[in-house]
Amino acid sequence: MADKSVVWRKENGICFITMNEATSLNAISKGIVAGLEEAFEDCFDEEIRAIVLTGAGRAFCAGGDLAEMIKDGPTHWLLQTPKKLGVVVSTMRKLPKPIIASINGPAFGVGMSVAMACDLRIMSDRATFAQAYTSVGLSPDGAWSMTVPQTVGVAKALEMVLLDRPINAEEALRLGLVSIVVPADQLEAETLKVATKLANGPTRAYANAKALINRSMLDGIESQMDLERYSISSCGSSEDFVEGSDAIFNKRKPAFKGR
Repeated sequence: MADKSVVWRKENGICFITMNEATSLNAISKGIVAGLEEAFEDCFDEEIRAIVLTGAGRAFCAGGDLAEMIKDGPTHWLLQTPKKLGVVVSTMRKLPKPIIASINGPAFGVGMSVAMACDLRIMSDRATFAQAYTSVGLSPDGAWSMTVPQTVGVAKALEMVLLDRPINAEEALRLGLVSIVVPADQLEAETLKVATKLANGPTRAYANAKALINRSMLDGIESQMDLERYSISSCGSSEDFVEGSDAIFNKRKPAFKGR
């Protein structure tokens, strides 16, 4: 399984899921989306009582796979891949057991969206969040436009969209984006400690509480993700996205024209 885009193992009631494309900083590709869908579906196994999601190498997930996106055609990729990612996010929210994001490095764009779809987030003190979408001429997807404003408030979410400043671990903790920040060399141990506590906890109570919170706060998540994918696909056909993605590849500042 070491050559798969997503790998997972089950141990002592915990499923450890790893996005496994370290060379691309685990950028969300069609392979990662398919792997995440399979992995989370496998977590409906009654023996699994807690789940940990992380990234291989030095990143959690550095956003969408721009190279694959451009190769496949941005408008098509941005319509189809977010649709499939939406299935993953919906599954994560419906899973009747807690999911921990163990954020070992950059969680940018859709990487941040996936982290925010988890129930708890434990962050290395070296890791960072970034909204990242608008900096390449795209709008958010993966339920970012629902989970983030509900966590930090509308004003802060708009600041993140409009200014796109990186958010370090200390600020992420202050804003409530993460639950725990630990030194990088303690991330794995702290994640295991929390996951073990959850795996030995009252699973049905956790499941019912999660379902109630989903109903009260995230009841429209599927329709919101549908709106997001049509929006991001529209942005994918814009001149600004062409300019933004070219700027990323050529490591220069983009010159957006608003078209």
